[in-house]
Amino acid sequence: LDREDEIRAGLLNAYLASFRYPSAVGELRHVGSMYQEAFKLSWNRTVIVQTLYETLYQPMLYMPVTPVSRDEITRFSPGRESVLRTEPVEAAKLYESFFDRAITEGEHQTVVDAVRATWSVDRAQTALQAVDDREVYLQRQEISVAEHGDWAEIELYEVYQNQTTDQEEVVYYFTLPESAVITGLWLGNSPDREDRFTHRVSPRGAAQALYRNEVLVSRMDPALVEQIGPTQYRLRAYPVPPKQWTYEGDDWNRGRLEDAPPLYLWMTWRVPIQDNAWPLPYLADKRNVYWDDDSVRLINGVAAADGDAWLPASVAATAPTELTEHHITFANGDTVSATPLSQVTLPTLPADVRLAVVVDRSRSMAAFAGDVSAALARVEELTGAQAVVDTFLTSSPYRGERAERVGLASLAPDTILYYGGQNAADLLVQYNELRNDADYDGVLVLTDGTGYELSAEGVDVPQPSAPVWMVHLRGNFPIGYDDGSLQAIQASGGGSVATVEEALSHLAVQLNAAANVDGAVYQISDGYLWTVVPSDPAETAVAHDSGFSALAARRLILAEMQRNRGVLDNVETLDQLHAIAVDESIVTPYSSMIVLVNQRQERQLDQLEQGDDRFLREYEGVGETTDPLTVTAVPEPEEWLLTAIPHYPTTFQHLSHTQSHTYPTFIPQNRLPGGKSHT
Repeated sequence: LDREDEIRAGLLNAYLASFRYPSAVGELRHVGSMYQEAFKLSWNRTVIVQTLYETLYQPMLYMPVTPVSRDEITRFSPGRESVLRTEPVEAAKLYESFFDRAITEGEHQTVVDAVRATWSVDRAQTALQAVDDREVYLQRQEISVAEHGDWAEIELYEVYQNQTTDQEEVVYYFTLPESAVITGLWLGNSPDREDRFTHRVSPRGAAQALYRNEVLVSRMDPALVEQIGPTQYRLRAYPVPPKQWTYEGDDWNRGRLEDAPPLYLWMTWRVPIQDNAWPLPYLADKRNVYWDDDSVRLINGVAAADGDAWLPASVAATAPTELTEHHITFANGDTVSATPLSQVTLPTLPADVRLAVVVDRSRSMAAFAGDVSAALARVEELTGAQAVVDTFLTSSPYRGERAERVGLASLAPDTILYYGGQNAADLLVQYNELRNDADYDGVLVLTDGTGYELSAEGVDVPQPSAPVWMVHLRGNFPIGYDDGSLQAIQASGGGSVATVEEALSHLAVQLNAAANVDGAVYQISDGYLWTVVPSDPAETAVAHDSGFSALAARRLILAEMQRNRGVLDNVETLDQLHAIAVDESIVTPYSSMIVLVNQRQERQLDQLEQGDDRFLREYEGVGETTDPLTVTAVPEPEEWLLTAIPHYPTTFQHLSHTQSHTYPTFIPQNRLPGGKSHT
């Protein structure tokens, strides 16, 4: 920690090495190659010339963390992967594990400055677009609100235009109110609603597998929206068609870059009213898409105020509206009721409540040290003398010490050292290991909004017996959770909140409900007391005609998750939850919404939906790819030399033809007309 600035500078230098240096020590081989070709020398002899040249050139070269051995230089394997490709990837991983955030996020301006200053105009523009997510322009955005008393159905309509010559993917990470539910997704090649492709509700694993196959292999149009947290969602659309080169006859010197055709997307959701307004999605992160003052942005046909935000926080209701009571009975006999909190008296915590408070000691939590102290003091204040409160101090593998459990009264919050990085799965696993056989009425996890990028693959997250409430201090919610953590949180009856007070209010309702109707599930959310009560399906009328049933169905699925918390790895159990989502056409933790554009995709999804792994979803990093900069081509030293010769025409050889052609230097890097690649 005392050398934090030095570590930061070193990792940044390694990460940006391909932009700051023409090559690395031990890899400058083009001089030796020229001598070998010109004088027909063996590589062992030309290495001498190469080494002398490299000695003179060394101040301009990147010094690898893992040096290139003399043996590797002597053997000279053309297929060997350059350190300017491998070490930036490693630097990004190390940065995230130390500073608990992505390097492009923590060092954004430095990365932008570096890619702007690189040797190649084309490469600088491409890298800058990747870092600043400026590949796809949002031409038009419309929000339409259809009010239905105390709830509304809202539609988002967007038009995208690609600014590059590559197919691009639009990615949004966003949050909705906890009681909201997504009800529709469409994709089109025109604004005509009659011609757009509609959605299909599919098991989350099957939908993800098909989407990834289409993006990485078939490159056909799919769109996917999926739930990745209690209130978090991910929306993706691919491909946004690229710009195309057109040519007059066979004259490839007279090319023109045509604007890309637009791509059209629609998404709908339903949400209860809050403070006489309709909440809109909050953007947590995005990839590739951008907008500016020239983007057309409308709300109910009226121009919206200009701003940097993706969407305004809410849209005002047309008239004062109060929450009303709702009762929906489903085919399984359960009745879901939504009662305005203004009509109920909320209980308080039992005096002898037993709480576990888990403190995330990741590096990023150092900025919240004061908030942790205040939250622990607030827990002590709200629970009273008869309560039992244990604190669990988590530990990253980089700390060199174990996680530990201490009584709240024995803890000195000001002495906590925050170091390393952890995700939600790590926190829950360490809590479960430390608690031994101790039982608690509730679990509060004090954390921030980082951790999602640290993959939890291979981590078996236990199912807690008490409600788990993730307290994201100052409202710093993550863009999502890994599937194991999401299931553990929701199946326990918990969720994510911004304050200790919210978590304890939820917990008080849940503990009070335990003495009520057997099998009933109680929860407070977005101004309602939600109850799910079993009844006899033979004696009740099933109501599906109410638009509120989509909101109620979401609550029913959450209740079923709690009731079946011990068997949620059973495919038949998840099929029952998925059937509710299909019936109501909604997105849930286990059911995603995917848009397909042809019968081949439909048949493939049919097969995937029959697989035993249809609900198993793989972890995906933000924006699908590993990192926008590490996949950019590294220039060879001779390419640096060519930049000194203005307007120099470059000759390429078609692999399929015998004749050579000369192209002007404005041909996009690594591209030939018609999208062919050159070597």
